[in-house]
Amino acid sequence: MGVMSPPDNRARFVKDRLITMTDGTPIAYTVVGNGPKVPILFVNGWSCTDTYWRDIGPAVVEAGHRAVFVDTRGHGQSGLPRPPGFNARALRPEDVSVARIAADFVEVLDDAGIEAAALAGHSIGVQVIFEIYRRAPERVAALLPVAGTFENPVRTFAGKPVLDRLFPVADVVFRAVPFGFVQPAVRRISEPESALKALRAIKVAGPKVTAEQIAPHIAQICDIDFAVLWRMMGGFRAHHTADLLPKVGVPTLVFAGAMDAFAPPAVQRRMHELIPASEIIWFEEGGHMLPVEEADAIAPAMVEFLHRRVAVDSMVAPAPADGPGVGSMP
Repeated sequence: MGVMSPPDNRARFVKDRLITMTDGTPIAYTVVGNGPKVPILFVNGWSCTDTYWRDIGPAVVEAGHRAVFVDTRGHGQSGLPRPPGFNARALRPEDVSVARIAADFVEVLDDAGIEAAALAGHSIGVQVIFEIYRRAPERVAALLPVAGTFENPVRTFAGKPVLDRLFPVADVVFRAVPFGFVQPAVRRISEPESALKALRAIKVAGPKVTAEQIAPHIAQICDIDFAVLWRMMGGFRAHHTADLLPKVGVPTLVFAGAMDAFAPPAVQRRMHELIPASEIIWFEEGGHMLPVEEADAIAPAMVEFLHRRVAVDSMVAPAPADGPGVGSMP
């Protein structure tokens, strides 16, 4: 298949493979590197591009891991099972559910010929990697959640549960009012420096984030269908894995930001506590954009963890470790 060049200022990794999911959705992805170590499947956050893995990806490839990058359905060069229509009314809830998104990633592994991979998820991509584990645990060698949640992210956002109570009201309004009105407002802050100020104001971006790092994400948000994003967020809001976490039987390393407002420290601490033998690394100044804020620390930590806890030669999880999870908590 010919190389599909990414739109300017969007994706970091060129997607050279386009496959059709079982529900008819086209999904674009690529595999970088050909090293012998356990592959790592990277899962982006809501509305995000793969540029959040811009420094982590090359580092793990250099260390001998293949890296798989996927445009989530409805994002980038990946599509949807049908045209979404006005306010995405043509989409069914199952079209953008967490279970369906997780199924996409399993089908990507099938197409790539990868038996098992370590799963790295950022933001609500963390919910996706847990759902992949629920769906196909034999395909998961390790879990690497980064600045994410394990269930309804709206309820815990910024420590304001009132936002979750308001979501159903907003959903009714947004089903009647065209989402197109949001686009001009977004474009007014689409200049990266302005966007960075806004993200810092709501405590999503930490002090180490630069305008250049978030520019691809902002560019994509300006073009993406907000109605589709809203339907997708509804799916993440309805998703829960608290019941699954105590049953996780693969090595898990949590990367957590002490200043993260989207995935507050209490959520990430609870995730760590629920997963048997998990480990956690805290970043005292880390915010929600941890993959770009702390790439120089995260990449080698991933490599070291996989070397220590995963049976690389068979690409399956090693014998379970005993004892409580490790890592100091703020």
